[in-house]
Amino acid sequence: MEALPGRPFVGAMESCVESDSISIARIGVSGTISRRDPRHIAKSDAQYVLAYLTTAGTFDGRFGRSYLRVPVGTMFFVDGERPQEAVVSEYEGVMVRIQRDLLLSSAGLSEDDIPHARRLQPIGHEALVVDYFQRMAQLPPDAMGNAPMLNAGIELLAAALALGADQCPSESAASRHKRQQVIACIKANLADPELSLDRIAHACKLSRGQLYRLFAQADDGPMQLLRRLRVEKAQKLLLGAPEQTIAAISQACGFTGERNFYRAFRAETGLTPGEYRTSAG
Repeated sequence: MEALPGRPFVGAMESCVESDSISIARIGVSGTISRRDPRHIAKSDAQYVLAYLTTAGTFDGRFGRSYLRVPVGTMFFVDGERPQEAVVSEYEGVMVRIQRDLLLSSAGLSEDDIPHARRLQPIGHEALVVDYFQRMAQLPPDAMGNAPMLNAGIELLAAALALGADQCPSESAASRHKRQQVIACIKANLADPELSLDRIAHACKLSRGQLYRLFAQADDGPMQLLRRLRVEKAQKLLLGAPEQTIAAISQACGFTGERNFYRAFRAETGLTPGEYRTSAG
């Protein structure tokens, strides 16, 4: 987390409930930018889904290709296993952290069904979820720890997740298979600096439009995926091949120059390649 330019940072978190299955905390921060990148995710001991209820201020988040604005009285889910970036202005809210496997099991969903992020509006069936956690936020911390109440919260969030998945358009098995072919093609040619959208499309016997449509529901477009996979390969080499220079790793991962490598690496991880190698070592 870092303060917005020209502003001091002020933040507070009050833990209300803490358990393996679900934890609840009241949070308040000044204007900040917060990021969760692959390095943070890799250090996490367990997998969680986070839900936030906004009680004051505004939350603006970017999750892959999705952008969410979460004003007062709304909630959102975010998958803690995926990168995220948020800009917060004098924000107050309630953070709910739920064990990912437990939530998916309660919702009857698989990992492929969970969205990167999704907003819950205070209307229709989603209003029940928002109202429940608004009322929870007004309770003293010792009252929040009631087991039946916590289980009810998990079930409500699971139901909202399941209903949201039902509203998403289904994808054919042929489209999933074709997308996997594209991903395999990209992985096989990561070191080629000439790899482009047109070359990927040609290799997979697709038009540019078909290629974009294949990734319309994914978190990354094809070129964003290419960059992410190149950075992930670079991360492995930075740690697994300490004798290789950063310039050599940049070339091995298909970047056209060290400057482009540094820019892409920092965009994905929040660190330069040298900082990543040092911090992980």
